Amino acid sequence: MLNVTGADDADSTALLLTTMHRLHKQLDDFTTQLHIAYDFGDDSGLVPSILIEKHLSGPELRLHHRFGFFAEGDSDVSELRFSAGVTIASTGCIVEARVDVDLERPRGEFGAHVHTLHFERIDQLSLMDALSRLEDQVTALCTMDDVPNRLGFVTR
Repeated sequence: MLNVTGADDADSTALLLTTMHRLHKQLDDFTTQLHIAYDFGDDSGLVPSILIEKHLSGPELRLHHRFGFFAEGDSDVSELRFSAGVTIASTGCIVEARVDVDLERPRGEFGAHVHTLHFERIDQLSLMDALSRLEDQVTALCTMDDVPNRLGFVTR
């Protein structure tokens, strides 16, 4: 786990935060373009965020971009989520990227409930390797521009 007590730790922390900021911007640009390109319906929204959580394994920083939308005639919100993050554990860093959809009603090729459309997790990495893999994972997420179409959304 990072413990900022020396110059090397401070440099690692700065690199982690700088990389996460850059990747957040990259994913934000991508998801914003999807939100503009597809008609997610009235009262839909896109919420980009960076989540910081403490887990038993160690602290986690996660990019989380969530589309909220309503099925026709339904008052419950369905969600499309793009996320990627790094957990800093004593056994090494863990990077994980995923795309999930949580549907209140069937939509496109998917039935109601939670579906994982993409998942990749890599464990026991050094911080430098973890950040490199996380960059690759975010780049891969930013190529998944067919997901709204698979959910039955039409372009504007």
